[in-house]
Amino acid sequence: MSKPHIVIVGGGFGGVYTARFLRPLLEDGSIRVTLINRENYFLFTPLLHEVASGGLTPRSVIEPMREIFKNSGVRFIEADVSSIDTSAQTLKADTETISYDYLVLSAGATTNFYGVRGAEQYSHTLKNLQDALHIRSALIIACEKASRIENTTERKALLSCVVIGGGPAGVELASELVDFMKTTLSAYFNKTEIRPDDMSVTVLSSSPELLPQFPKSIGVIAHKALVKSGVKIQNNTTVAEIRKKEIILSDGRTMVAEHIIWVAGVKPQPLKLAANTLDKGGRVITDQYLRVVHFENIFALGDIACCMPKSQQTPLPMLAQVAAQQAKIAAFNLRNIIFKKKLKTFVYREKGLLVSLGQWNAAGIIFGITMSGPFMWWIWRTVYLFNFHSWRKRIKIVVEWTVGIFYPRDISVF
Repeated sequence: MSKPHIVIVGGGFGGVYTARFLRPLLEDGSIRVTLINRENYFLFTPLLHEVASGGLTPRSVIEPMREIFKNSGVRFIEADVSSIDTSAQTLKADTETISYDYLVLSAGATTNFYGVRGAEQYSHTLKNLQDALHIRSALIIACEKASRIENTTERKALLSCVVIGGGPAGVELASELVDFMKTTLSAYFNKTEIRPDDMSVTVLSSSPELLPQFPKSIGVIAHKALVKSGVKIQNNTTVAEIRKKEIILSDGRTMVAEHIIWVAGVKPQPLKLAANTLDKGGRVITDQYLRVVHFENIFALGDIACCMPKSQQTPLPMLAQVAAQQAKIAAFNLRNIIFKKKLKTFVYREKGLLVSLGQWNAAGIIFGITMSGPFMWWIWRTVYLFNFHSWRKRIKIVVEWTVGIFYPRDISVF
């Protein structure tokens, strides 16, 4: 009999962790595994804001797929999946048609612009490595231009940055950008060229407070930390339209900004599945075992999955720790389906909430206790560090973080 073929679509936390948890079955020859991803690397998205602000180099937040799965038996294909035929149990990956016995969907998420006119065209996003590099380069180039402008008003306009989104991505990005601009970049220019006061970072949040997904105490801590570092915050502020270097707010007010960054939300990558398998937000509906409804051989996890425990009224959040926990159960249930054993219900256990607030500062809840400051910053970095797959990568990041304590961030444009 041929070995069952498990195909995994997506190389984020959900997809990569599922493949890793399936390694024992690969090693004993029970299954075949193919992982398909549009890039040939795993991207550690929670640290993209540090790449955007020069705190980490681009290569520090990626790991090559073939290195992760070296000698594991996992077949990797760098391709886009354009269609899935659930009747024939095949999918199209670029020009190749691949058959599967079991399918794991973990394609991740993309930026959600919520239909705001001009948002996609006139704002930066922060979903991939290129996005982070574009933001970093734009700020450095703006400083070079501003250093040759004598008019203070024009100089301040060129060095204005607005972050749209008051969630974890917006807070972490703003806290890094204000330090990068007012400390690192301004220090490289003579004070007669650029002063820290010429630079501005503003956060627009549609919620009454920052970090609405977190307990209110964390939002209060984040608000105080950002204001202290020089970030301006406007809560209860929604955007109606974005034009070139201009933001039109819902109340009719207009803001002018050279750098507009949209991190207000995400939505699942579109998948061509039957309409009755998707919720109104486009997420794939799963049962308690993470199987797609109406399909016993297809699993969905991570940002694309609508997994709603009985105790909750809303789907689980789009977080890396959710995807990693789902991957373990998906791999377990795939094994048990193959060997005709009982399946295990997925139960999400929150291991803590952490948010970075800039150099030497972070806030979060660990074991039910709210804390902030340098200790939480160290905890935050340690937790993220051990989510990388190789010790080589972990050591490289530790070295970069250590060097960053004693030396300013690099401002080369590339």
